[in-house]
Amino acid sequence: MINVTILVYDYVLAAAVMSINDLLYFAGHIYQRARPNESAPRFRIQLASKDSKPVNTMNQLTITPHCGINDIQSSDIYLVPTIAGDVEQTLADNLWLIRTLQQANQTNSLIGSNSNGSFFLAEAGLLQNKKATTFWNNANLFRARYPDIDLQTDQLFIHDGNILCDAGGTSWFDLGLYLIELFCDHQTAMDTAKYFMVDLERSSQRSFTPLASKKHHSDRVILAVQHWMETHYSDEISIVAMSTQFSLSHRSLVRRFKLATGITPLNYLQEVRLDAASQLLIKTNKTIEEITHAVGYEDISSFIRLFKRKTNFSPNSYRARFRAVHVTR
Repeated sequence: MINVTILVYDYVLAAAVMSINDLLYFAGHIYQRARPNESAPRFRIQLASKDSKPVNTMNQLTITPHCGINDIQSSDIYLVPTIAGDVEQTLADNLWLIRTLQQANQTNSLIGSNSNGSFFLAEAGLLQNKKATTFWNNANLFRARYPDIDLQTDQLFIHDGNILCDAGGTSWFDLGLYLIELFCDHQTAMDTAKYFMVDLERSSQRSFTPLASKKHHSDRVILAVQHWMETHYSDEISIVAMSTQFSLSHRSLVRRFKLATGITPLNYLQEVRLDAASQLLIKTNKTIEEITHAVGYEDISSFIRLFKRKTNFSPNSYRARFRAVHVTR
């Protein structure tokens, strides 16, 4: 069972709370029904406020949480819904939520935000050295408060490390369906998308292999190695040199990496590079040769072979199926 905590506060957007709750609730039951041996739904969802007291939404609805934040012992996923009131005042009034996110980040939980809920993540320091997105109408305020954060407002959904952000509106579907595909499977995500009459492809195109599933471990050195590879994948990388960089022997690095993630460092690097290639295919007009070099490969035929083995599509077929309507080079 996957524990999900939705953090609620005064002037939260009611739809952002209830919609993701409904999506995960139905997905959890769909997953269970397809598996008679499962004793419970896949997701256990709890709404948590500061002190278990009801909160008032922007339109004066009252949300009664399941518990207070101190009642949550641990959670696999923490979600921060949209701020519907004054952003800066809401941040100032909810320091407990910022502390909660900082503590959650130490446990390697996944932390996601809807729309301008990303301000809470930024305020907690969780977006340093990471890419993020937020609601377009709050972009100027975000950049003014957090000038060092790589804000990409043209992106509908971003997953960087253990952090997930969506851009607002109904993009909570993208966040929710991504989590369903990550913690359930593709079939459950498709069935849930059909139930809610939404297009799964706008979410599934984001990543064909969610790398977050390789980060549910407590080896901080290996997490640092993973992050380094995710930011330097375009460079020529030697596993032996990387071992020295992180003060490990080559054998020790490979052993610890495989123990923590289930795959070798070389296989992880390949996944990172192919994931980056998929994004370039979708979002740019770069040629296959340009993409090959941009993600750290030299031989085009080898890249095409690896990409097809991973995705069951040639790069050109993948681009034709999943790319956005508008791209910029």
